[in-house]
Amino acid sequence: MQVEREKRRWNKNEMARHLLKEAGCDASMVASLARSIRDWEKGKHYPRDWAAVYAQVFDLPEDDLFSKKRASHEDDEMERRRLLQALATLGVASPPVFDSLQTIRDSVGLSLGRDERLDVEMWEEAVSEHGYGYLVTPPQQLLGEVAADLVAVKQAMSRAGDHSRLFRSWCRVTGGLSLLMAKTLCNLEQSRQARQWWATALNAAELSGDPDLGLWIKAEQLIHGIYDQRPAPVLLRHADAALNGYTDSSYRGVVGISSARAQLLATLGRSAEATAELHRCGEVFERLPGAVTGNVQTVEGWGAERLGYTTAWVYAHLGDRDRLDHAVSQTQQILEQSDARFRVQLALLQAVGYVRFGDVTEGVRHAQAAYQAYPAEQRTTMVTRLANEVLEAVPVGEQGAHAVADYRELLAASGRRAIT
Repeated sequence: MQVEREKRRWNKNEMARHLLKEAGCDASMVASLARSIRDWEKGKHYPRDWAAVYAQVFDLPEDDLFSKKRASHEDDEMERRRLLQALATLGVASPPVFDSLQTIRDSVGLSLGRDERLDVEMWEEAVSEHGYGYLVTPPQQLLGEVAADLVAVKQAMSRAGDHSRLFRSWCRVTGGLSLLMAKTLCNLEQSRQARQWWATALNAAELSGDPDLGLWIKAEQLIHGIYDQRPAPVLLRHADAALNGYTDSSYRGVVGISSARAQLLATLGRSAEATAELHRCGEVFERLPGAVTGNVQTVEGWGAERLGYTTAWVYAHLGDRDRLDHAVSQTQQILEQSDARFRVQLALLQAVGYVRFGDVTEGVRHAQAAYQAYPAEQRTTMVTRLANEVLEAVPVGEQGAHAVADYRELLAASGRRAIT
C-alpha cells in the first residue's frame, strides 16, 4: 500500500482525499482517515472496509493488493467469535439458537435486498432508548446491553462498508453508543477504561460530521471529569478549547460545556467568574430548541432541571445558602417522580452546601437520609462522589461527632459491599 502510494507521490492526506472522493464521502474526514492509513501501512490493522476502494483508486485488482487470506470468511468468523467471547465475559448471553436465527435473517435480508437505511434508523432508535434507560437502569446491567449493541452495530457496519452512502449515519450511531459506554464505565468507577471509549466516541462524531454530537460528548466528558476529580484547571482548558467557535451556538453540548465551566469555576472559588458563567449558561439554555429542553426523561435532553442543578452546585460551593435552597426547591418542583438518581444527587449536593456553611449536623443527617434510602445497585460514581464530598467538607474539629461517625460508617459499609 505504501509503495503504491509513494509511486504516485501522494502523502497520507492526499491518499485519504483520493479514497474519500472515490467512496463519495465528505472531505472533512481527511485527518481521521490519514491516521488510519498510517496504521494500515504499518500493518497494525487490515483496511477491511476500504480494500475495494483502494483497488479502485490504484486501478489494480484487489487480490494483487491484499492477501486473500486476510480478507477471507475465516477471518470474519474468527473476529465474530472473539467479539462473542468478549460479550460472554461480560455476562451477555448469546445462545446458539439466536446465532442461528441471525444467520438466517442475514441470508433472507440479502435475498430481499437489504435496506441499509432501515438498519440505521433502527439503531438510531436503539441509541435513543438507551438514553432513557441510562437514568433508571443499574450501570452494571446497562454495560452489557450497550456492549451487545456495539458488537451488533460493528457487524452491521462491516456488512455496509466504510464507503457506504450512510457511513456518516453509522458513525453517529457508533458515537452515541460509545458515549453511553464511556458514561456507564465512569458510573462504575472505571474511569481509566472509559478514556478509550471517550476517544472512540469523539472519533466517531468527527467522522459523522455532526458538531452537535461532538459537543455533547465533550460536555459529558467534562462533567464526568469533575466527579472523577480530574484537575479543575485542566478541565477548564478543555472546556475553553471545546467552546472555541461555538459560543453563540444553540447546540445542547454548548450549554453542557457552559454548565461544566460554571461548576469548575465555583469549585476553584472564582466567585465572579462562576456567577457570570452561570448567567451565560442560562442564556444558552434559552436558545435551545424545545425538543432538547423538553426531553427530560433521557440523557439526550437538557432540561430546566439541569440548569437548576448547575445553579445549586455553584451556590453550594460559593457559600450562598439562601440561593442554594431556592435552587434546590425550584428544581425539585420540576423533577419527575421517576428521576430518583437526580433527586439523590440534588439532596447530597444540598448537604455539601450545608456542611460547607458550617451546619455540619444538619448537612450530614440530610446526606445520610438521602444516601441510605437510595438502592445500592443504583449508586453511581456521581452519587458516591457527592456522598464522600459531604464527609470531606466536615471540619477537622467535628470529625469525631456522633452524626459524622455514623455517616462515615455508612459510607465505609457501602464501599465494602461494592468490593464484595
